[in-house]
Amino acid sequence: MVQLVRITDDNLADDIYKEVTAAGVDFFSSDKQYLWAITFRGKIVGLVSLYNLSRTSADLGYWIKKTARRQGYAKQAVAQVVFLAAHDLGLQTIHAVVRRDNLASISIIRANDFELSLKMGAYCEYVLKLASKKSWKVIFPAFSD
Repeated sequence: MVQLVRITDDNLADDIYKEVTAAGVDFFSSDKQYLWAITFRGKIVGLVSLYNLSRTSADLGYWIKKTARRQGYAKQAVAQVVFLAAHDLGLQTIHAVVRRDNLASISIIRANDFELSLKMGAYCEYVLKLASKKSWKVIFPAFSD
C-alpha cells in the first residue's frame, strides 16, 4: 500500500521537483494547498495535492512518475486524500478536472466515487460530495507530516 508524506518546500527532493515541472505539472504555485509525496517502499512514485482550498471544498491534483504508472498508486493515494479531506480537514466537496482523453485518470477518479459534473471542451469536471464518506470504516496506514 502507498503512503503519503506531507511535503513542505524544504523537503521536496530536487530530482522529483525537476521531473514534475518538466512534465508541465504545476503543484508548487498555490499557497492554499496540501501537497503529499506518494511513496511506495520508501521511494517517491508521485505527488497528490488538494489546492484552491476553501472552508468547504478543494481541487484535487495528482501525478505519477512514468515508470510507476498503471500500478494502482494513484487510485490508492486519491482514496487516502479523500479520507483525509473528509475526516481531518472537514471538507464537503472535492473537484477534479481531467482531460476527456485521459482514460486512466478518469478511471482513477470514478473508482473513488467522483461523478461527472461538467464537460468543458477537452476537459471534464468531476465532483465528490464527502458527506457520505464521513461514515467510512476505512483505516489507512499512518500519515506523516
